[in-house]
Amino acid sequence: MDVKVKYENLDRLVYRKLKEMILNRQLKAGEKIIQEQLAKRMGVSRTPLRRALSQLEKEHLVEITDRGDAYVKKFSQEEIIAIYEIREVLEGLACRRAALSIDKDKLVFFRELYKKALESVKGGNWRDYEKVDEKFHLFLIESSGISLLQDMVKSFYVLISRYARGLVRPPEETFAEHMAIIDALEKGDSELAEKLVREHTQKSVKILKKQLEENRDREERR
Repeated sequence: MDVKVKYENLDRLVYRKLKEMILNRQLKAGEKIIQEQLAKRMGVSRTPLRRALSQLEKEHLVEITDRGDAYVKKFSQEEIIAIYEIREVLEGLACRRAALSIDKDKLVFFRELYKKALESVKGGNWRDYEKVDEKFHLFLIESSGISLLQDMVKSFYVLISRYARGLVRPPEETFAEHMAIIDALEKGDSELAEKLVREHTQKSVKILKKQLEENRDREERR
């Protein structure tokens, strides 16, 4: 029994380390994962590494070929757009549910965080705003009270953070949208909160689609 727990813990540690390497871009999109070398670097056998790769394949972070070769997943622009579109629907539902029982004190807290982050943007620092934005949206998901929904949406956030890092639109444009979402949540208006969150994401999708078309046009002109 003790041995089993020990191996389960090892599997988990290897999985977390490998996932961290992918999310931190130590392993780049499209890169082949040399399993024997990586297992040696981690000081483990290939068995827990293979289990970790299998789990990460389910999370769309790794691709495994029929021959057993593993690659860091590389998403196309179309796939990234699809991730945002799915996120829009799921996060809209999360926000609708969250409006019914959300912590109002936390909303006040996030309102002030956004204001401070916007000031940082004026000084040329977008990173603070990006961090607040990510925390706020995850807070909305957690406030839905639906664990299955939380797991689903968070998995999309992992993909977005890995393959579409950075803000799609400038903080000066999205700040008013976030304030409107907070207003709707404070009033407990679930329909309006869902509508505003979905529109918020739809605007980013529109920009991503425009970028895709521009890239296609450039390719055709070559």
